[in-house]
Amino acid sequence: MTESAEITSVRRQLRQMRIFLAGVVAAAVAGGAVLAGSGQAVAQDRGKVTFDEIDVQRINVVEADGKTRMVLSNKKRSPGAVVDGVDLGNAGARPGMTFYNGDGDESGGMGTDSGVDDGKPWAFGQLAFDQYKQDQTLVLRYMEQEGVRGVGLAVNDRPTTSLPEIFQERKKIEQMPPGPERDRAMAEFQKKYPSPQRVFVGKNPDRSSAVTLADGKGTPRIVLRVGQDGNPQIRFLDATGKVTRTIKG
Repeated sequence: MTESAEITSVRRQLRQMRIFLAGVVAAAVAGGAVLAGSGQAVAQDRGKVTFDEIDVQRINVVEADGKTRMVLSNKKRSPGAVVDGVDLGNAGARPGMTFYNGDGDESGGMGTDSGVDDGKPWAFGQLAFDQYKQDQTLVLRYMEQEGVRGVGLAVNDRPTTSLPEIFQERKKIEQMPPGPERDRAMAEFQKKYPSPQRVFVGKNPDRSSAVTLADGKGTPRIVLRVGQDGNPQIRFLDATGKVTRTIKG
């Protein structure tokens, strides 16, 4: 075989090898094959794959159009709160699960964390759902700090104004120089956008169990309570928070 013929033969073999490898890759993609950590191919069925175990720092669950609907992450890679496309901060601060509604806004989440500050342990766990374009309106929470524990279900009122608009207004006030004018502006702001707790069902730090029903200003009006000593009572309060009647068991 002449040198020219040998070169032609090598080129033909390389071309056939490229065609073969392209076919293998195409078949792997069409069949949904992936490589496991060991390098072995794991067959998939219509885009599904099964893992015995997986280590991951963050998982984004998205719709077919790429819209995020849920994020599961560690603390460092946790997302910030986003409403109307505005990042309201808090990224990298809350390990757990974050929910998003059809608009792409954060709509709640679930998380838990603990630690020790200056030798004093703290812990919390929470499942929350947000009002549309707003903050938490239904919250199941456990908190502990310095041996004081509280756990319960809370229902909160929230303003109808969107959270980004409220944040912008608060930011302007916080940028004002300290003094009476800033204090008055902040007081007016809090009056304009109240977020009272209307219902609480749970255990108080004093270890009593209670159901508290509050008015639109957040003032408790009826409290059903059973103390740690087992004594039950129902208290009725007026608009100022003064007890007007008590029924003991």
